Amino acid sequence: MSIATYAELQTAIASWHHRSVSEITDFITLAEKRINALLRSRFQEIESTLTATVGSRYIALPTGFQEVTGLWLTTYGNRITIHYKVPEEMPVIDTSNGQPYYYTIDGTNLAFDYPASQAFTFVMRYKKGLSIASTSTNDVLTNHPSVYLYGAMREASILSEDDRNAEKYEALFQQAIEETMRTTNKNKAFAEISQDTAVVGNRRTNIIVGDL
Repeated sequence: MSIATYAELQTAIASWHHRSVSEITDFITLAEKRINALLRSRFQEIESTLTATVGSRYIALPTGFQEVTGLWLTTYGNRITIHYKVPEEMPVIDTSNGQPYYYTIDGTNLAFDYPASQAFTFVMRYKKGLSIASTSTNDVLTNHPSVYLYGAMREASILSEDDRNAEKYEALFQQAIEETMRTTNKNKAFAEISQDTAVVGNRRTNIIVGDL
């Protein structure tokens, strides 16, 4: 049985569950929430171009945003790393506009240390949440359908109060998550990120923790 689309996934769940019930879409939704929370895969990482508004410290996060993996200033051609700070450590300078060096997440926005002095452009690499009900398919379902199937079957077993199968499908789901991450992340590696010192000055930086 092919399981490559939202409709085919629903058919497969009905077959495995030995019944077609109205809650099947709920099973998939609940499973997908767990997939989004647990899965760390290159399938979910995308890049988006953002533009600052002059005089503002904020840029709205893209739809489906879940987690930043990298943010770079691109106004000057080369990618210049903008470093993350937890909100409590964010050095906010709101008395004058300037070029940002740091960012944090503030609700549904990126927040920078300076209000923008020009319409700076950025590239943000981030984890985007899966939403199979709106996209019909995705790379996770196409290449690793067991993640969705076992996750949904776990939810179906819980609704049926079938504890034995709930435990079985939970174990299979966790195994599928681990196998997907292991397979899809093989090509990931750490790499040094350089900065244009002519633009950012002679700052000593560490790509993991920020300024030294």
